[in-house]
Amino acid sequence: MPDLATDTSPGRAPQLPDRIALVLRDRILSGELRPGTFLRMDRIAAELGVSHTPVREALQSLRAEDMVLAVPRRGFVVAELTRGDVADLFEVQADLTGTLAARAAEQLGPADLDDLRTLAGRVTELCGRMPHDAGPEDLEPLVSAEHRLHAEINRLASSRKLAWLVGRSSHYLPAHFYTGSPAWRTGALRAHTELLDALGAADPEAARSAMRRHVLDGRDLLLAHLDTIGMWTTD
Repeated sequence: MPDLATDTSPGRAPQLPDRIALVLRDRILSGELRPGTFLRMDRIAAELGVSHTPVREALQSLRAEDMVLAVPRRGFVVAELTRGDVADLFEVQADLTGTLAARAAEQLGPADLDDLRTLAGRVTELCGRMPHDAGPEDLEPLVSAEHRLHAEINRLASSRKLAWLVGRSSHYLPAHFYTGSPAWRTGALRAHTELLDALGAADPEAARSAMRRHVLDGRDLLLAHLDTIGMWTTD
């Protein structure tokens, strides 16, 4: 885990509490932190190399999102998360990103498509050289490259408010879980090819369908993982 207090890598523009919240959110949604788990501020601060203050702010932010609960005199605990909750998060993301992809297909030009292919090529390159035992620091460039590709598609849709909503909802998808999965990497490369072909053909509905499949493939992979580790005590 990188030291968040000193990390200056690309894509780290958000404030420190936001970065801490991202780490914890990722762990909750990937099942590393189960519902009912108490989150100790001193332990989190020591692990991430930060003070207690930004950890407290991050936990308050997660509380506002219903990801954690505050327990009087005991601190914070991971909130209930059902299988349906996880599926709903992906359905929202699939609908929003599918709409943006469809709009981008109607507006982008040849130069835009060239830029997207360059960004997708970077993802392919990083996937190809990912070590078998990749850790968080190995995954960070791939997380960033995948984000840049999708952010550019969203920008080309010329729908600023919808793109903003997608940016917010994407926080609830565990990016490091995906990029760490060989199955996700294989599927993502195939999905990128289908998506760019649809965008290049200026076919809005094909672009919408390709983007939705890409997102929902991630849903299926995560749910299968959570089923396997016995995440759901009740549903």
